[in-house]
Amino acid sequence: MKNIYYLLIILVLFSYSCEDVLDKAPLDIISEDVVFEDPTLARAYINNLYSELSFLNRDGSGFEGTDPTSGLSDEGRQGRSWHPLYFAWKAGQLDANGDLLQLWNYGTIRKANEFLVKIEDSKSIPEDLKNEMVGQVRFARAIVYFYMVKRYGGIPLITEPQAIDASEEELFLPRNKEVEVYDFIIDEMDAIQSILPTTNDDIGMPTKYAALALKSKAAMFAASIATWGEVQLNGVVGIPTNEAQRFWQASYDASKEIINSGIYSLYNQLPDDKAENFRKLFVDESNANKERIFSWQLTGVNVTSNYDLFMSPFQFCPGWGGSNTSVYLEMVEEFENIDGTPGTFDVELATSQPWDLREFFANKDPRFHATIYYEGVVWKGEPIENWGGIITPDGSKITEGFYEGIPAKGRSYTAGGYAGGVITGFNVLKYLDETLIPVTHEKTKIDFMVFRLGGILLNYAEAAFELGKSDDALWAVNQLRERAGIAQLTEITREKIRHERKVELAFENHRWWDLRRWRTAVDAITRNFRGIYTFKDFSTGKFVIEMNENAQGGIPAAFLERHYYLPIMPGRISNNPKLVENPGY
Repeated sequence: MKNIYYLLIILVLFSYSCEDVLDKAPLDIISEDVVFEDPTLARAYINNLYSELSFLNRDGSGFEGTDPTSGLSDEGRQGRSWHPLYFAWKAGQLDANGDLLQLWNYGTIRKANEFLVKIEDSKSIPEDLKNEMVGQVRFARAIVYFYMVKRYGGIPLITEPQAIDASEEELFLPRNKEVEVYDFIIDEMDAIQSILPTTNDDIGMPTKYAALALKSKAAMFAASIATWGEVQLNGVVGIPTNEAQRFWQASYDASKEIINSGIYSLYNQLPDDKAENFRKLFVDESNANKERIFSWQLTGVNVTSNYDLFMSPFQFCPGWGGSNTSVYLEMVEEFENIDGTPGTFDVELATSQPWDLREFFANKDPRFHATIYYEGVVWKGEPIENWGGIITPDGSKITEGFYEGIPAKGRSYTAGGYAGGVITGFNVLKYLDETLIPVTHEKTKIDFMVFRLGGILLNYAEAAFELGKSDDALWAVNQLRERAGIAQLTEITREKIRHERKVELAFENHRWWDLRRWRTAVDAITRNFRGIYTFKDFSTGKFVIEMNENAQGGIPAAFLERHYYLPIMPGRISNNPKLVENPGY
């Protein structure tokens, strides 16, 4: 039988004991007979497949694990003036460079298809284990299709491994309609629920409820596109309006089944400290965290990301990195006050006197304090230092050198193109690992939650509202607000649900995709954004606030109508002439 070269599988095998592998076939070439007859090798194949899944996007620098969509959305901007995410992509040039967010992962799909065909003939792997593996691989294949369809619309659906010597007619397939891709994902999740376990100690592998979570989200996207999108290219992009109801219902039903399962609950280990409770939700990997449904597992050794390096305060990142996303003041304002009143930034009050900013923001939604860091917040035992100058007792401003032994600029104020800590005065705290010292290259080891109950409650609320079930929607949103420690809502609207998504899911790689599926990104992103500057007041030790009325620094943010779908790109069309380009490119 033809040999298959599984070099990456061989690397995975080193994670097993010597006893597991010494009696195997030679490790330079492993025949497919051995791979699909040996549970250890079959598991290595699946692990390798999952290592290729992109749960967070590359930001154009080539480093996995950052979230460029925060810098594309109305949450914030890339803090480096030299980075294309700031000067090109956020400025409306998403199609000018194929690196950002591009995902044409048919190599992974081929591996999945090959596994599904070969494993069926296995005689040595027990049937129940074989079924579970099939479910895991079908889940991986479906999530790849979901991540591609939400970028491009309809794409070729390939569910069998293509032979190298197949005819061009078989190899070069046209794009399926967008609705067909979403239906495929949803049907796959329906099919594998019964062969996946209901619980799993390995949160990096899917359960029945992870499949339901993917169904919930994919159906919500399809419903949104049917409700607010436009059908073009004979359905290659866009979904007919008359399909919206069934997709909303599918999302509602899948979400409800997860909620009613009793397996998951909102994280509430520190009910007397709402801010710390919400922060811990994202870093607590113990069994006490019942909110996690499915996670991208990071080890900090061979499966890592640079999230901490790029997002931590600059003063904790020796050499480079730090403060990657500058959070807009408008995003800060989205966090209400604890009593439910709007979180509008009072410019007159803020600029009237020096402040301890922790006192100034003391009454905001506790999720704000768990999500965003700013001047004076204590992190790893030290206050964050963003100040850009010292106000002396005579009122003059010192911005270079020292004043009375105090540096004119704080340790997280950075310049020379690394100005993320100072552009808006706010940066991202969510998911940062307080125990990681020092913060260096590819050391992030906190798992990224792809699906959590909080997100499912919001999917449920949105689907319920669009189906006319306002009481269900209100209940779901209030579950999150109660956990957060802010005033309950007495009535629900579409805008209130969207607002709750914005603050609850901030910087979790949701907002930009939400704006696109709602078809509101043009107005939400193409606008001016603000921030603040802080200066240390020598006399009081507090901080003087000044406004930054143009946080984009002269390069306006823009989202164009055509960016509701990313370009297929000329190279792919050249390789397969049956692919049609998306509208506007």
